[in-house]
Amino acid sequence: MRPLMLLLLLLLAGCQARAGVPATLYDFELHAPDGRPLSLAEAAHELAGADVIMVGELHGHPGVHRFQAELLARLLAEPRPVALAMEQFSRDRQPAVDAYLAGELGEEAFIRRANAWPGYRSDYRPLVELARTAGIDVLAANAPRHIVRCIGRQGPGYLERLPASHRAWVARRLTLADDAYKARFMASRHHGQAPTEFQFAAQTSWDDTMAESVERYLEAHPGYRVLLTLGRFHIADGLGTAQRLQQRAPGLTLALIHPRLPDETAPGGWELRVGALPPSRLAHETLPPLAGDEPDC
Repeated sequence: MRPLMLLLLLLLAGCQARAGVPATLYDFELHAPDGRPLSLAEAAHELAGADVIMVGELHGHPGVHRFQAELLARLLAEPRPVALAMEQFSRDRQPAVDAYLAGELGEEAFIRRANAWPGYRSDYRPLVELARTAGIDVLAANAPRHIVRCIGRQGPGYLERLPASHRAWVARRLTLADDAYKARFMASRHHGQAPTEFQFAAQTSWDDTMAESVERYLEAHPGYRVLLTLGRFHIADGLGTAQRLQQRAPGLTLALIHPRLPDETAPGGWELRVGALPPSRLAHETLPPLAGDEPDC
């Protein structure tokens, strides 16, 4: 990777272990499972034995995304090879990701062909550019959203009707048993309603697919480690994607880094303290309905 870029990120990373609430939305404080605040240099040393580092995120939080980029920069400076896996790209878009990393696509074409998330430029560009400059792999780890949506409507049997090429974009098996993750998901509320069995099948299709993507990569690349970025619900209490990966590959060592806002209780384990986001809405506000229909399955 370009020495100046790496040096700048490492210098920024060395300033992050501070006591108290992060000063701005761009700041963070990383704490070890025993509660000690750590610099990224110290954290990298303690994470040396982890095969998979999962960084849960609050989507769009600038402090979390800054941490992800600075952690990747630190890992790139370590002798052990690393790959980046991302919830934010789905398996069907891997060719577009690979083409961009190889210099065969400009950024605008990449964003369109890879179906990048709306916040790509502000949130994920630093990660992908670090990976591209360093020449490391980026795994489009997730299941395609349109297939997941159809699973939520029609159930997991929908997968049996897909052509083999499309079926390969979702994990070979879904974890549908009544486990702790399912209990957590079913106890949640979406627009005031309890989820259905089909909606849980859709949820776990994301988790199982990301877990399988990481498992397959590490099987094919012995000695590597993977940094996976994903929403924090997918790793809370060691469930979701973390649980599905551990079930598939019990020999892997996982480190889960969970972001915490100032008014939240400590989740346990690795903790990333970040500042509070501005309120998305106020009690007196009303939102107009969105126009447009989703395509049929």
